Amino acid sequence: MTKIRLPKIMNETLDVFSNRYVNTSKTAITSIQLLKVAQMITSKGVRYKNLDTIDIPNYYAIVLLPSGGGKDRISNEYDNLIFKPFRDWFKEKAEVYYLEKKQKIREEYTDKNNKPIKQLIKEAEKSIRYPVLEVVDGTQEGLFEDAKTLKEAGFGAVTYKMSEFGMFLDSAQNTEKQFLGCLYDGYDGKIPSKSIKHGKREASIEDMPVNCLFLSDPTLFSSGNLKNMFNLLMQTGLGRRCVISFQKQQDKIIEYDKEVAFRKEQQFYKDCKKLSEQFMEIFNKIPINAIYEITEEALKDIHYLYKVRMEELENATEDVLRKKEIQSRQHKALKIACLYACLNHPTELVVNAEDMLQAIDTVEFISQNFETFLRYKPKSDDVYDRLWDFFLNNLGRGFKRTELIYKYFNNFGISRDKFKDRFDDYIDSIAEMAKDKGYMLKIDSINRNSGTEYRLIKLEEQELGEDTKMLEDLI
Repeated sequence: MTKIRLPKIMNETLDVFSNRYVNTSKTAITSIQLLKVAQMITSKGVRYKNLDTIDIPNYYAIVLLPSGGGKDRISNEYDNLIFKPFRDWFKEKAEVYYLEKKQKIREEYTDKNNKPIKQLIKEAEKSIRYPVLEVVDGTQEGLFEDAKTLKEAGFGAVTYKMSEFGMFLDSAQNTEKQFLGCLYDGYDGKIPSKSIKHGKREASIEDMPVNCLFLSDPTLFSSGNLKNMFNLLMQTGLGRRCVISFQKQQDKIIEYDKEVAFRKEQQFYKDCKKLSEQFMEIFNKIPINAIYEITEEALKDIHYLYKVRMEELENATEDVLRKKEIQSRQHKALKIACLYACLNHPTELVVNAEDMLQAIDTVEFISQNFETFLRYKPKSDDVYDRLWDFFLNNLGRGFKRTELIYKYFNNFGISRDKFKDRFDDYIDSIAEMAKDKGYMLKIDSINRNSGTEYRLIKLEEQELGEDTKMLEDLI
C-alpha cells in the first residue's frame, strides 16, 4: 500500500483499519478517518490564523465506494471503537446543557408563592432542543436549529452524514436543494435561516463549524441526470469543497484460514482500544477555542510552492471539472494542516512546516482518483455495452425512440418497462461513449418535433445538419 506522511496517530489508526478492510481503498478509509478527526477537534472550538484571517479547520468528504464496500460499517466502527470517548464527552456536555435549560424554565415559571406552574413548565420543556452530534434530517430548518442550539451551548460542531448521497440527489426537490445550499455556506461557518412569509427572519449563524460526510455507490453517478447533478455541484461549489475519494468495483481478497481471521479480529479490537485512549489523551490537551497560527515558514516555503504547483497543473488541464477540483486543494490543505497541528503538538498553538507537508500529502493522496472517476463507466450493468454494440452494428441507421423501447428492448438484456424508465440515462451514456470513441450520437426531431430519432455516425464521415440537436440541448 502507498505510504503517505501523516501524524503518528493517524498513520497507526489508518494501518489498523486498512488491515481490517483489505478490499477498501486506503484513500476512502483516510477520508472517513479525517472526517472523524475534524468532528472531534472542531467540537472544541478550534480555529487557525492565516496571516490576518481566522478560519475553521472543518472537513467535507465525498466517499464513492461500490455497494458492499463497507462505507457505513467503517464509519460506525470509527465512531464506536476509536472515537467513542469523544462521543461520550459530547453526550455528557449535552446532558448538562439540557438539564440547565430545564432548571432555568422551572425557575422562570413560578407563581407568587414561588411554586412551579406545572403545565407551563411542561410546554416550555418541549421546546428545548437537545444538542446532537450528527445531523440527519437534511432540511434547512433542521440544520439551522441544530446549529443554533450548539452555538448557545458553546461546544460541538454540526456534522452531517449521508449514507446514500446519490439517491438523495436523484430525488432532490426544492427543499433538498435549499439544504445543499446551506451546506455550501456552512463550509465557511455560516448557516442562514430560512426566509418565511410571516414573522421576523432570524439572523444567520456565524462562525459555526460544519463537517460533511457523503457516502455513495459511484455507479449512480456514471450517467444521466445524476452525472449532470454532480457536474453542477462541482461548478457551483459544494462538490469542490469536498475531498473526493473513489474506488472501482474489484475482486475481493478472501481470507480462508479461520484461525488467522479470528486472530486478526481479536488484534483489531485490542489496537482500537489503545488508539482510542491515545486520541482522547490528545483531545483533552487541546485548549478550548484554541487558535493555531500558521508559521511564516509553513505559508511561504511550503504552502506557496504547493499553490504554484496547483496553478501549473490547472493550466495543463483541459477538463473544466478537474480544473475546479484542483483550484480548491490549496484551501483544503490549510484546514487539514490545523487538524494535524492539534494531533502533532496539541499545546503548541502553531501550524508548522511539517503539519503543512502532511496536509498537502493527504489532499493529494485522497484526490488521486478524481480524474478516473470523471471517466468512470461501470461494467456491472451490460445494458450500456449491448446498447452501444447495437448502434455500432447499425452504424448510420436511424431508430425512433418508440422503436428502441417497444421493438428492440430484448436486444439489451432488460425488461421493456425498466428500459423505458431509464431510457434517457442510457442514451446519455451512449452519447458519452460515442464522444470518447470518435463517434457522435446524432439526435433529430421528427414529425414536427413530435418524436426523436437516434443515429450513430462516425464524426469524420458525415457533417452534422443544421437542424441536428445536440444531446445537451435536449436534456
